[in-house]
Amino acid sequence: MDFSFLEELFDGVVVIDEEHKVVYANNSAKRLLRIEDIEGKSCRGLFSICKNCPFGYVREEGEGVQVYDVQTANSGHACWSMSPLYEDGKFMGVIEVFRDVSNVVHCIVEAERQRTYKETILNSIVEAILVLDPKGNVIEHNKVASRMLCREEEGVLVGKNIKELINLSLEELPPEGERSDIFVETPCGRQKASLLVSPMSSGFGYVVSLYVVNEISVCELGEDETIITKSPTFQRVLDTAKTVADYDVNILIEGETGTGKSLLAKYIHHLSSRRAGPFVKVNCAAIPESLLEAELFGYIRGAFTGAVKDKPGKVELADGGTLFLDEIGDMPLHLQAKILHLVQEKEFERLGDTRIRRANLRIIASTNKNLRELIKRGEFREDLYYRLSVVRLYLPPLRERKEDIPALLKHFLEKYTKKYSRRIKGYSSDVMRLLLSYHFPGNVRELENIVEHAVITCRGSLINTEDIQIDLENPQREQEEEREKIKMVLEQVGGNRSLAARMLGMHRTTLWRKLKELGIG
Repeated sequence: MDFSFLEELFDGVVVIDEEHKVVYANNSAKRLLRIEDIEGKSCRGLFSICKNCPFGYVREEGEGVQVYDVQTANSGHACWSMSPLYEDGKFMGVIEVFRDVSNVVHCIVEAERQRTYKETILNSIVEAILVLDPKGNVIEHNKVASRMLCREEEGVLVGKNIKELINLSLEELPPEGERSDIFVETPCGRQKASLLVSPMSSGFGYVVSLYVVNEISVCELGEDETIITKSPTFQRVLDTAKTVADYDVNILIEGETGTGKSLLAKYIHHLSSRRAGPFVKVNCAAIPESLLEAELFGYIRGAFTGAVKDKPGKVELADGGTLFLDEIGDMPLHLQAKILHLVQEKEFERLGDTRIRRANLRIIASTNKNLRELIKRGEFREDLYYRLSVVRLYLPPLRERKEDIPALLKHFLEKYTKKYSRRIKGYSSDVMRLLLSYHFPGNVRELENIVEHAVITCRGSLINTEDIQIDLENPQREQEEEREKIKMVLEQVGGNRSLAARMLGMHRTTLWRKLKELGIG
């Protein structure tokens, strides 16, 4: 067969017979492969595709194959095809046609490198970045922008107009080059943000950078443990906790049940120099009095019936870290003396043992009771109280920091929609009004339980009032009982509000607020 008509083609052409030998190669093929004497030699190794040679497929199926990028033996890049060759209907071999595309591949690789550089740089910036065309449509953005604008679906921002994303048009944005605070409307709610608009050269568009002006303190201790507050009172507590965390002093945390005392204790441990050590919690109210001493200090074999081997207590387990005595007000008096010795001397003995052991630990205690009142009644040691309360932190109940409720609702919704794989966007306005007016006797713990129940039972995309499980009559009954209790105590102390607050186990400011709320003169 005469192939001379292929000699002047720009594309390289190689003809291969059934024995995989080169029958013919035109000048372009020899130049691109940099092989002059190729006829009569094996075709194997001319291209990278030879490792998975499609020769058999082309012969059996009678159809060609094409690959955009294969490497030649001299490391060039080629667009390559293989087609069957017939003579008088008989299969004679194949024709390989290829063209050098090294420059094109180089341009593609370079473009991909530049794209990777751009994405890496954009995503390394801590601010949200939106690149807009001259009409205000998004053409590029970083991941921070997706998270901040609550639109984390892939590519959902591209093509959107800035007005649609933040409810501000290009004309309504702050003057170019002047950073200003604005309020951004997002699917997650209204957020305060600091925004800067920078024009690109040649009129290509604008770069908008913005970050949330965070008025909410968020302290994450783990995947499911987070302190969230907007309350100035609570933020002052956190500021104090940060200040004292690294000083090895004992801390007493006071507050109602469900306010987050245990979480605050963990937060202090997390900030302290003991963070690498254990955080050991003992709930003094949950453990029977007969077992509490053994639980705290451990015991040796034979100390009592059933003690078949030595066992270390919580104090030993907390060595090098923090011992958290939760609900210390419920600890029996005889154990308080041993805790006092531990606090003072950092020494203890296992139950049934005479050997004195040392414990390098920090003690954080918490209570929902008025310890001063317990001291007066002879139920709590005054010396232990002062030893434990070198620093006192008071956690206000949720009803005194209702500004935290929206942020907590959002946090718990995200937590439980993820846990139960539910697609719920948020809360109806009726639910928000209901929860903002609710008394929350169980505090943050009750709010979390309310949200978890609502996420499980909700049948739509929004949580409605029928999904909320609370006793609406309970706050009214509790308020009436509280009114009578406060009035009775005030009468007993002759109207002395400071003394009344102490007897009621609340701060003076809390009592004054309650007097106003309950209409007590």
